[in-house]
Amino acid sequence: MSLINATPSITVTTDLISLELNGTTVMLEPDLCLSGLLAANNIDLASVAIVVNDTVIPRSGWQHIQCKANDRINVFSAVAGG
Repeated sequence: MSLINATPSITVTTDLISLELNGTTVMLEPDLCLSGLLAANNIDLASVAIVVNDTVIPRSGWQHIQCKANDRINVFSAVAGG
């Protein structure tokens, strides 16, 4: 009697979602919040505003609002001047 050398087959699948970020289609993890989206894209949180599907999102909601498939997200930077 001999042992069978079997390598287990492990399949890891993560369903990514597609959304639009500043006019570009991106694929990301489904559980990402808005502040996580900014961090993942190296966007400084200090002086930006976020609009999701034509609605301005208050900074206080960035940690609590999850990105959803087909969202249209625009990030605006504050510019000083006159």
